[in-house]
Parts: sequence; C-alpha cells; structure tokens
Amino acid sequence: MATIAATRKPRTSASTMVVHGRHPLRGYAVTWRITPLTAPGGEAMFVVERADGHLTGDAWHLAEKQSSLMGVDGVRDLVRQAREQRP
Repeated sequence: MATIAATRKPRTSASTMVVHGRHPLRGYAVTWRITPLTAPGGEAMFVVERADGHLTGDAWHLAEKQSSLMGVDGVRDLVRQAREQRP
C-alpha cells in the first residue's frame, strides 16, 4: 500500500469515499476512491481506485485508474495514513 499525505479531510458521497493525497515518492497529487462491496459470507470488502491528480467531478470518469480490492484493515490504514500525514 502506498503512503499518502492528505491535502484535506476525506469526504464521502453516498457510499463512496474520496481521499486526496500525494504520491509517496514523486510528490504529485493522487486521488483515491473507496467503494464498499457486499461479499459472500458478509465479509466487508472495498474496491479502491487510484488515479493521478487532484480529481473532482467529471474528471474522475475520464482518468486512467488502477483498482485493487481491500479489506477493512487495508482501507482503515489508507485513511489513517492520509489523516496523519496532512500538511
């Protein structure tokens, strides 16, 4: 998982959370979008999409994204790192 430095508090819209941060090595803006899934057996899982840039609104739909699947602990770590490393 990448280390991030959040530029603002994470914000939520419906069931999707957006986290803005910085790439850990190169320092450019990065946006993560975290969406919950309903997994068999009731295990909480999340689709975590990452795109380069500080993206909002329609720009997100046009951006090239990398997706991964994370559990609760992975998402919690991602958000905690964002909050701890805010400038």
